[in-house]
Amino acid sequence: MGILQIKNRSENWKTARFFSPLLEDPNLPLCLANRLAGGTFGIGKDEVRLELYWKGVRDYLHQSGGRNDSDDRCFAKHYKRLFPNLRTNVQEHGNFHDLKDRNYNLHNEDSACLLGNNLYNTEIDIVLETPSHLFIGEAKGEMSFGTDGNLFLVHQLIRQYVMASILVAHLGCEKRVVPFVVGNDVESMKKTCQVKFHDIPMLHERGKRSYVGRHSEVIKSLIDRDEPV
Repeated sequence: MGILQIKNRSENWKTARFFSPLLEDPNLPLCLANRLAGGTFGIGKDEVRLELYWKGVRDYLHQSGGRNDSDDRCFAKHYKRLFPNLRTNVQEHGNFHDLKDRNYNLHNEDSACLLGNNLYNTEIDIVLETPSHLFIGEAKGEMSFGTDGNLFLVHQLIRQYVMASILVAHLGCEKRVVPFVVGNDVESMKKTCQVKFHDIPMLHERGKRSYVGRHSEVIKSLIDRDEPV
């Protein structure tokens, strides 16, 4: 039981509690990267970086002197090039609610600003960077994946993938963006529309199928590993 005998149901608390060992042991981020890649990278532990609660676009723009209209226009160009059929793909997936005109639809300067707002405010729970990959992870306990029809990028997992992909492209990095999800109920997560959507060619061709696992099993497998690093 938690403080004052109250169970802390915060998603951030659970994420921090389960993934804090990766911040303390420099070997574990590489182990997690290898597991997510389904193989061995053949790189050193110093070549892997891990951060929690990552707002890549926000912090990049802060580091670059602040956000302005030219940033939104530039991000919009990347969006058009990387995701020309995203709105159509979401509509044709068949399991999402009907989209509003503003959703995934880049047709004027206002929509470019809406896209910029989404990218600026998007947070990813766990991010692992290797020389060749950017693994982006969402951790869930009792909550479902976020959906907000008032946003340009409606769906949380898609929003995170788009943000990371655009930022990687903007920085000229040759990295593959790979999404993964961890949570309490793995089978239920696999059935959600957003996890299923990551398997379609539009996303799969630039990354790989989403890894879905349970918090405790993922971390325990890393801490109890037998193989040397």
